[in-house]
Amino acid sequence: MKQLILTLLAVAVTATPGVVQAQSSVPTKGHRVGLIDMAHVFQHYKKFEELRSGLQAEIEKSDAEAKVMVERLQKMQVEIKKFDAGSPEYEQREKQLLDLKGEFDAFRAATQRRLARKESETFKVIYTDVTKAVKLYAEYAHFDHVMRFNRKGIDEITDPQQAVQTMNKTFIYTTSENDITDVVLQYLNKPYASGTPAPKPQGTVVAPAGRTRQQ
Repeated sequence: MKQLILTLLAVAVTATPGVVQAQSSVPTKGHRVGLIDMAHVFQHYKKFEELRSGLQAEIEKSDAEAKVMVERLQKMQVEIKKFDAGSPEYEQREKQLLDLKGEFDAFRAATQRRLARKESETFKVIYTDVTKAVKLYAEYAHFDHVMRFNRKGIDEITDPQQAVQTMNKTFIYTTSENDITDVVLQYLNKPYASGTPAPKPQGTVVAPAGRTRQQ
């Protein structure tokens, strides 16, 4: 039995280098990580600017309507003071005042819900556009992952709170070819400005092997 155990140990020791060599020979694939400053893209995407302008116009229109209603309420509050409390005229003005106040409250609540819903839909549309463009370029440039980051440095920020947020960002350093913000933004703005279908995103791309290609 002792001789059998020693024989098995010898076989195991002899086989170990071969196993290690076989495992080390398994090819490994590197992962390319692209980075995009989503805040910069949203801020400079022309479609977002136009949608936001449309939303702002609706806000200003709603504010103008609310202002008219507030002025009517103020006017009625002044007029009701001309009558004695409990008189038929006072009670009539009081009912009109309460009805108008209820109308104003309902208008304000409905307007806030409508504008909040439209703002949410705007962000959804823009986010969908951006993520589709990111996917196209990532597939074209052979990026395995694309992550959000803030391309601003401390020198570009004067606000202390923003500086602290920048110091807490995930990526301290990255090479410029990993930043796909500008190429995605250019791809998004070109078809929107010209009114033509979006072309395949192209540009100088750093291939996984370190070679560049121009298309």
